[in-house]
Amino acid sequence: GGMGKTTTAKALYNRIHRKFEGRASFIESIRETCENDTRGIIHLQEQLLSDLLNIKTKIHNIASGIAKIETRLRGQKAFVVLDDVTKSEQLNALCGNPKLFGSGSVLIVTTRNGRLLNADHVFTFTMTEMDDNQSLELFSWHAFRQPNPREDFSELSRNVVAYCGGLPLALEVLGSYLSKRTKQEWRSALSKLAKIPNNEVLQKLRISYDGLEDYKEKDIFLDICCFFIGKNRASVTEILNGCGLHANIGIAVLIERSLVKVEKNNKLQMHDLLP
Repeated sequence: GGMGKTTTAKALYNRIHRKFEGRASFIESIRETCENDTRGIIHLQEQLLSDLLNIKTKIHNIASGIAKIETRLRGQKAFVVLDDVTKSEQLNALCGNPKLFGSGSVLIVTTRNGRLLNADHVFTFTMTEMDDNQSLELFSWHAFRQPNPREDFSELSRNVVAYCGGLPLALEVLGSYLSKRTKQEWRSALSKLAKIPNNEVLQKLRISYDGLEDYKEKDIFLDICCFFIGKNRASVTEILNGCGLHANIGIAVLIERSLVKVEKNNKLQMHDLLP
């Protein structure tokens, strides 16, 4: 995780989905949805049909969902992205027979398990680490809101980037954390990074969590991790405000730090490497 599979798939989706005249669907965070909800895959089947046909469909079990997908989508030209698939059962439930779609259709699957995609007519693209120049540009967008570091932060930026090992997630989170901070704070972060082994990505990302200045922001982050992944942002904000946590500001800070994301339908999500 953290190599940028979802980000790349989302960029492709945003670039070409309009060419499919409404027949497009991005089904995200499949692993997380299925782990957190026993009916998760059924909800995703309903979402797929809703996205592609613009209709609300009630599905009672996985088998009936498969049947409805095959019946109603057969021959349709569509663009579908299935994000973070971990099991063949998930793939079968959402797109058991890719040939059912019409000519010109595109199906993209992001997964950590390449064996799921061992089939004829499947093109596999393996994500690789970003090179130094790409890493510096991505980091700079998050730290400085521009493609290059500020001149007075150039050396510090290159030092931080060197510790990120070409991982987009680490570049994004650490760049967001260091944005608008002083050189002294940057040097402090570098000192912490120097003590962490290169393969301990989570420990590097923890620097951003530890840098939250309000204990309520940390509480909000932990509450979202444990209870509210995939839940509506407005509903979660209301619940946490009721607990005295000032969630309107707290969630905004977490989003700014790239610790929490707001996805489709205003649902809260987080990077799959974060706990």
